[in-house]
Amino acid sequence: MAAVLFAALGARAEESVTNELEETPAPIIWGFGNYGFYSGYQLYGSILNPDPVLQGYVEVNFNLPFAVGPLDDLGYLGAGYWCNSDLTGRRNVAYRRAFNENDPNIHWDKTFWFDEERTWGLEYRTWFMWYCYPRTGGRDPVNRFTMDWNHAVSLVNPYLIPYIVAVHEYRVTYANLLEFGVKKPWQLTDEFSITPFVELVWRDRRYGWCFANYGLDENGDMISAGLATLKLELDATYMFTKHIGVFAKVAYCQNLDPHLREASDLAGQDPDGDVYGRYNEFAWGGVGISVSF
Repeated sequence: MAAVLFAALGARAEESVTNELEETPAPIIWGFGNYGFYSGYQLYGSILNPDPVLQGYVEVNFNLPFAVGPLDDLGYLGAGYWCNSDLTGRRNVAYRRAFNENDPNIHWDKTFWFDEERTWGLEYRTWFMWYCYPRTGGRDPVNRFTMDWNHAVSLVNPYLIPYIVAVHEYRVTYANLLEFGVKKPWQLTDEFSITPFVELVWRDRRYGWCFANYGLDENGDMISAGLATLKLELDATYMFTKHIGVFAKVAYCQNLDPHLREASDLAGQDPDGDVYGRYNEFAWGGVGISVSF
């Protein structure tokens, strides 16, 4: 989600005024959203549900056009909301069917430009995200609500964009995770664009609890930490108008850590086990509608 988000925020609109290109004034309030059908639910290169799901995201932002010292502006503040609905009952009763996960966030984003043309810059975003599972019904109040504090940095440029996302999970495990990779947006026509990604995920031992029920020590932590997963992804977007379009994406994910691969093999052999962490390799994709305002 963070990689797709940065691709969307990298575009700038221009319009012709008296036969000269002039930058469109930035609006004070703006946002975007999407809703789609996906062949499964994957997170950080691991699959949480191999059955079809519906997922959506909406974000509203407020520009901060205030100059402070050498800064022309202070970026923008915003809030977002992500949701998941399983289309089957394969997962346990607490995490299945409609709107079984609701993840609101608040965020601040700022790009520090290196040149007046704004072709090279460093984009930074920080956000708090709450993971809410309403179907747990209070039976497990700790796991009904968790929170991440995340930081993301990407080097904006016309060529190849590297990025890194740091995740720290509060309340349950206090685990850490790093997501890093490169992407290349291509605007093939005025309406059609594609963006390939290559992404790796590192996570510490405490982050294994939500991806596998095997290969854990007596504290419920993964036996080892390190480079966990690889994801290769291709996103495509076609805009019918300035504000309405469709998207499609396909990805291949693989477990890299040998202990994680062993845990996934054991999970796959248990017919009564959870669906988390059952696959060492899998393909995943989705299609949907996107809007902006």
